[in-house]
Amino acid sequence: MTQSREAENRLARPFPTARPSGCPFDPPAPFTEAREECPVTPLRYPDGHVGRLVTGLQAARSVLGDTRFSSLPAGKRSPVKVPGSELSTDALPPGMFVNMDPPDHTRYRRLLSKHFTIRRVRELRPRIQEMTDRLLDEMESAGGPVDLVQAFAKPLPTLVTSELLGLPEADRSQFGRHVDVLFSLSSSGEEMQQSMMGLGGMLNALIAAARKDPGPDILGRLTVETDLTDEELLGITIVLLIAGLETTTNMLALGTYALLRHPGQLAALRADWSLMDDAVEELLRYLSVVQIGPIRVAAEDFEFEGQPIRKGEVVTVSLPAANRDPLGFDNPDSLDIRRGATRHVAFGSGPHQCMGHHLARLELGIGYESLLRRFPRLELAVPAEEVGTREMMVTYGVLELPVRW
Repeated sequence: MTQSREAENRLARPFPTARPSGCPFDPPAPFTEAREECPVTPLRYPDGHVGRLVTGLQAARSVLGDTRFSSLPAGKRSPVKVPGSELSTDALPPGMFVNMDPPDHTRYRRLLSKHFTIRRVRELRPRIQEMTDRLLDEMESAGGPVDLVQAFAKPLPTLVTSELLGLPEADRSQFGRHVDVLFSLSSSGEEMQQSMMGLGGMLNALIAAARKDPGPDILGRLTVETDLTDEELLGITIVLLIAGLETTTNMLALGTYALLRHPGQLAALRADWSLMDDAVEELLRYLSVVQIGPIRVAAEDFEFEGQPIRKGEVVTVSLPAANRDPLGFDNPDSLDIRRGATRHVAFGSGPHQCMGHHLARLELGIGYESLLRRFPRLELAVPAEEVGTREMMVTYGVLELPVRW
């Protein structure tokens, strides 16, 4: 090891999770400090490994698009200490394509991509609007105040994703509880193992039912149109269910909270609903709810951003930091729904960009607009400082959002 690398290792930071006091929408301050120093800086992992933290927008895009950074679980480390967070190839079903490199990753993406095209997603608009209106009807009938997370932000993505994959209504609450455990940084290893086993049991039963009587949902079509094994279908279904629920739930609640805390932006949106698409993009950029990862491992020695990267080094990309990069966005720490923030990386980038981004955008646009139109006087039902946030979760958001109208 060279002297410079030894000195660099001594300066390596741990991964920050604490948000600035009074600024629940801003990334942890050390991310900004690291980005100002260099878009790629040393990061000390909980087991002592020194890898890299990527905080710059262009560097993030480069990592996520460079095949020299592997997505395989071998060698990966969590940047935060979580019981049971060590990634193992033995623990992952073969269909979990998010943890694969080409050509395996490419094969699964091709099989699934036709279910998430813009045309196919647009066909879902009437059904998603119907689900949204029903949830808002129930909210209105119950009267306020309500917790928007439980009344609206969580049920809507659960309904949409469950219907797309054929998950029975009776299983949806239990599925959500398993997901909460798996995404919590405070879950024990035993709790995570139990939830993974419980989730696997539920989904294996779902796959068996789809084999016996395939429906029009994605899982039913995959059993008919492909030669995927049950193990592959299990991995695929886990990825799609978790991805379809966790991020959209938190974006719906946190995005509403952000608009309520920025009354000027909310007033501009109410005055011109044609800004909704731009508002969705800006909220995705500004909030960047995936606060831990993506994580990659260098597959070889090479130079990146002027720095030597060694084979086996773990690289963690901070999407919230990248989306606040002043080299990518003017005045990035402000919420501006007229910004036209189309270059953000809230859905990742490159070959692993979230396949369901068109669906997520549609859900968010319908969800925000329908909620705000239905309740023109929507407001927080508690002081803002009492709204708790999910700092100790992989996906950031609010724990509850009490609202009234």
